[in-house]
Amino acid sequence: MALEECKEYFSDKYWTDRLAVAVCNAGRYGEELSDMPHEQREGLALFYGVRVPSEKNSAGIAAIHNSQMKRWGISEEQLKKDAWENMRNQFPAVFQHIEDVIYGSQRGIPLEPGELDREVTDQSMFVLSNREKVQGAVYMFDETVMEKIAEKLDSSLVILPSSIHETIIIKETEDTDIDFMRNMVIDANEMIVDSKLRLSDEVYRYDRDTHTLSLVKPSQPEEEIGAALDEGVCQCMVQ
Repeated sequence: MALEECKEYFSDKYWTDRLAVAVCNAGRYGEELSDMPHEQREGLALFYGVRVPSEKNSAGIAAIHNSQMKRWGISEEQLKKDAWENMRNQFPAVFQHIEDVIYGSQRGIPLEPGELDREVTDQSMFVLSNREKVQGAVYMFDETVMEKIAEKLDSSLVILPSSIHETIIIKETEDTDIDFMRNMVIDANEMIVDSKLRLSDEVYRYDRDTHTLSLVKPSQPEEEIGAALDEGVCQCMVQ
């Protein structure tokens, strides 16, 4: 969150063009969030800060705390409005085919009405972030962006929070295996994603009809999964 070495990026004057929106795991940062303006949604927390160089902070943002709000003399509602407006103006959402991201292409998919530039299958994956790939995962909470993506893909959406900087999006189909997707996220977090950049082990869903984002619960409660594993271990020991 706010780092001592990032104090130089704050001033007594309220510069809206330095503001940004960020997202983190609410459970992991609960104590720090209590001293910050923020909004909790589906196990995650949106908070606000100023952009800083990545060499200062790998998250790319220094969080704004309540004491700074008092210095500026602004409300949380005003901060939220200004931060989102600046985010959309300076760091707009970028939606890409995952293949283009892997190969370093800067080409994005226009979110305005129109045909996609290539065929989309049920296995197609897309990446939602921004041009800088910094705190781009916040756009899963942008209702306008998510609505446009759902219209573009002509379906509700399954969202995999690959890091605080980006999310992976796929079309929801009758055959979508949420438990398999959740295991993908868990494995990626454990083996690939830096612990400071991890967002969640959960899977999210955007409903195209109700325009709502929600956390998708496991098909089996964790206690049932644990009991099933214990039973399997006991059977192996008996054999």
